[in-house]
Amino acid sequence: MIANDKRLARSIRWLQGYAALMTVALVVLFVRSGAATDDVIRAQGLIIEDAAGRERILIGAPIPEAPDRVRTDEARVREVWGPGFPDAYMDFYRDYSHETNGMLILSEEGFDRLVVGDPLPDPNIGKRIAPSTGMVINDANGFERMGYGVKPMDGRYRVSLGLDTDRIQEGLILILDDDGPHGVLVGSGPDRIFLGSAPAGHGWTGLEEEFQGLLVRRDGETVHTLNLAADN
Repeated sequence: MIANDKRLARSIRWLQGYAALMTVALVVLFVRSGAATDDVIRAQGLIIEDAAGRERILIGAPIPEAPDRVRTDEARVREVWGPGFPDAYMDFYRDYSHETNGMLILSEEGFDRLVVGDPLPDPNIGKRIAPSTGMVINDANGFERMGYGVKPMDGRYRVSLGLDTDRIQEGLILILDDDGPHGVLVGSGPDRIFLGSAPAGHGWTGLEEEFQGLLVRRDGETVHTLNLAADN
């Protein structure tokens, strides 16, 4: 009886080893067959997990859904971001776009940290004025701190690089608009410095005439202007 048990145990181990070997062989065969045509592997989405099983990198067109991602979990959004905004925040949030065709890196807590894609997801504080292709870097709580993108704007394009403050405001903007301002805007709120050029009547200068030069605002009021376009 004992001998039969031993033979049975050996047979089970042999079958387990054979099954494992065949599984490896099938995986290799599948990968090789998928890569047989021009060494290309085709897939709609890919999720990379860390050692703890948390989703950390999402790649796809669009990126696949991930249960650990805060942005797509309304209950967690209400818990972690809702208290810092007015009561109507969640009503607006439901219209935000969270998808992208590209790559997203998540933190251990599930916050978006780095996105490269087309179009980029909306910030968690409001919708974009136009679809943007580019890159966004967020802080540890999922708030945008840097963004670089190209936006179509009524038949023209706007290329911009924005660096945001910890108050969720743009602190420095480098912009090139095909039919608008070209330059650098430094500061946030009512205190700003603009160095560059802008067409007449543009909101960045508040001037009726064309602008090219340096403009300084304090408390929303223009305190210094050097307008070479007007001088000429």
